[in-house]
Amino acid sequence: MRVPSKELEKRVADFQVNLRKREIDGALLVQRADTLYYTGTAQNVHIYIPVEGRPLVLAYRDFDRAQKESSWEVFPLRGMSKIPNNIQEAGLPLPRILGLELDVLPVNQYERYLKTFPEVRMVDISKEVRRQRSVKTSWEIARLEESARILPLVLEFAKEVLHPGMSEVEFEGLLEGKARSLGHGGHVRMRGFDSEFHVGVIASGARAAVRSCFDGPVTGQGISIAHPNGASMEQIQKGEPIVIDMVTVVNGYQIDQTRILSLGPLSEELTIAYETARQVEERIRRALIPGRVAGEVYEEILNWVQENTPYGDNFMGYGTAKVRFVGHGVGLELDELPTISKGSSEVLESGMVVAIEPKFVFPGVGVVGIEDTVVIESDLGARYLSVTPRELIVL
Repeated sequence: MRVPSKELEKRVADFQVNLRKREIDGALLVQRADTLYYTGTAQNVHIYIPVEGRPLVLAYRDFDRAQKESSWEVFPLRGMSKIPNNIQEAGLPLPRILGLELDVLPVNQYERYLKTFPEVRMVDISKEVRRQRSVKTSWEIARLEESARILPLVLEFAKEVLHPGMSEVEFEGLLEGKARSLGHGGHVRMRGFDSEFHVGVIASGARAAVRSCFDGPVTGQGISIAHPNGASMEQIQKGEPIVIDMVTVVNGYQIDQTRILSLGPLSEELTIAYETARQVEERIRRALIPGRVAGEVYEEILNWVQENTPYGDNFMGYGTAKVRFVGHGVGLELDELPTISKGSSEVLESGMVVAIEPKFVFPGVGVVGIEDTVVIESDLGARYLSVTPRELIVL
């Protein structure tokens, strides 16, 4: 599906407003999610967005595909040193102040830009890019809704294939294969440095509660010390909670969701904890109102859990492995703004999309919780984009 030209034009025009506010002459963007957002193609391109006028799209590989996929005129990129000439040949003045994505740009590439633009002052433009991308248009919301429709079908498939003694990694492979057959793009993009993500976390029992390097409440044991997250080679047993925390991607847009299954009934404590997680999720959803400060929502939810449930020590991890958020922005990347996190000063806006994920971690036992992707819209709270039923699934 091609991104409509009007969609791209508005994105660039809105970004140019931010350039004018900061008195920046232009921005040179190279990070894949950002260039996809402004050009409509995931090919290897640079996009130069001047403070006034049309953007300049330069494709290194593959030029022909970029030309077909983007509604902007695309030019071949013959080398980084040629970019100033490309800008001038397009009838644009060379910038005196140039915005770059300094949150993700490697130092060696930054140094090459310094040599390429020796008289130019470089500034960080990543906050403006990320803030703009955090508010989704109706076209983007429609893509997220397409992605959300995959997960209920994957969950129905999970009920059919799951059996005692199946390994976690076999279960994960079957679910990922089903998702791919339904249109899941496969690659989950993340912006954070050194962040790695696969399909999600498919883990059961005590292994779901194992601590790991990934900055999330549930990471799984993983298959080896080199891949310490997600599914393991261990077998799924009756009576233990099975976490299916999956991301699906359609046309680049990601939906993040968690559901809990079990082969046979869970213990009374875990069942009650799951229902508590559902209550917490509803509280988060209703609190996501335009104009509220994300950090204040986090504190409100954390205080409610600590004061009204017996699971404060288990909420969003345990011990030193606790995470300090209850939701994160999603879209073209899994770790977008806003984060509903400790100390966040982000002001919530209509159109922001957030994965909310209240989870309780019981070391040596397992994990129960829920996660859904929502869009902030009104004073009534956010609207669910996830369409999978939210009940505990006992097979």
